[in-house]
Amino acid sequence: MPPICTGTLKGFYKPDYDGASIVNLLSTIIHARGGQSPHKPLKKPAVEGLKGFDKIVYLLVDGLGKHQLDVYLEEGFGQRFFAAHHHDVISSVFPATTAAAVTTYATGASPAEHGVLSWWLNLHDLGMVGNVLIEASRLGSSLKADEFVLRDYLRMPSYLNSTRGGRALLSYGHIPKSSLSNAAARWTDKRAYESLRDMQEAVVEYARSGESGLAYAYWPELDGCCHEFGCLHPTTMAHFDFIDEVLASLIEEIRGTDTVVIVTADHGLVDTPRSRYIDLSKVDGLYDCLATLPAGDSRQVSFFVRASRQKEFVACCDTLKEVGVLIPGSRLRRGGFFGPGEEHSSLGGRVGDYVFIARADYAFDAPPAGMPSGVLVGTHGGMSAEEMRVPLYVVPLQGP
Repeated sequence: MPPICTGTLKGFYKPDYDGASIVNLLSTIIHARGGQSPHKPLKKPAVEGLKGFDKIVYLLVDGLGKHQLDVYLEEGFGQRFFAAHHHDVISSVFPATTAAAVTTYATGASPAEHGVLSWWLNLHDLGMVGNVLIEASRLGSSLKADEFVLRDYLRMPSYLNSTRGGRALLSYGHIPKSSLSNAAARWTDKRAYESLRDMQEAVVEYARSGESGLAYAYWPELDGCCHEFGCLHPTTMAHFDFIDEVLASLIEEIRGTDTVVIVTADHGLVDTPRSRYIDLSKVDGLYDCLATLPAGDSRQVSFFVRASRQKEFVACCDTLKEVGVLIPGSRLRRGGFFGPGEEHSSLGGRVGDYVFIARADYAFDAPPAGMPSGVLVGTHGGMSAEEMRVPLYVVPLQGP
């Protein structure tokens, strides 16, 4: 179990970068394929034999937290794959959100190193709060001009590039062609799909190919169901059961291919009642204290505060002390919450002067002036056990 934070973050979960996080998992995968990573290996017996396989497939089910998995299994879902195989538990990164975690999965770098921290990111040197995954500003306009090269702007390290053999990106929709995917790693093979069955076909085709190496496969729709319906809604649980069916079939189809399949997740979620959703734009005086819009996700928000309004800002946040914990961004950086390694040169401008982390089942929205607040049912980005702890399945499929 990841270590519990101390001080004002008592009861929250800090990522266990000492050997039990997704950063450490990627380090182990990279070293198993002959590459180099400065990070500690994953301290789990299940991954000790990865070097012996011709191919490594790590498959990410977006949004599958350990807490959700336990509930689904207790309710009788997921019996073909998830209940049939042993799993360990590892921690996500902070923030526990797709943007930060999938960038780690695509590079092997920690959030401190790659600097992609949240869905809405303060791009201080571009003068905006924007989203590098979908390349859009907070108002929905394009993030960039045609001559803007996201790879050159982000300047992310990629330890994945040091691996031997092929590097395949098997992903959903436009993702294999996205600027962020191309900024993360040098993929030797990219395949897109639109359905779970198509994902199964892509993984099976890769495992049966003659090329040795690694493949990163990604499925986003469980997270989407959680956002729209909630983690325990029948629609979400039925989709989880379909994932289970596909994974079980996939495993049977690639037995004997000398492939090891790793199934894990980027984060879990927390269901947020509408009454627990806080529209920060309606907190009296708060926006007036800020130099720019808040950045972040539903359960963690970065505030960039005008120097002349520090006192007023703290007073505004004091009215919200029941719903979240306000932490100086510098403390999170010094405490290693964003992970080990050399800090990205833009990290200081992307981490807020203060970071607001949600308690219990609260969530936040920070819409621009003139735009309505957006409400999700399932939310993430914070530091609760439900968000931070994810399962790890390792299924070896030895050759003949």
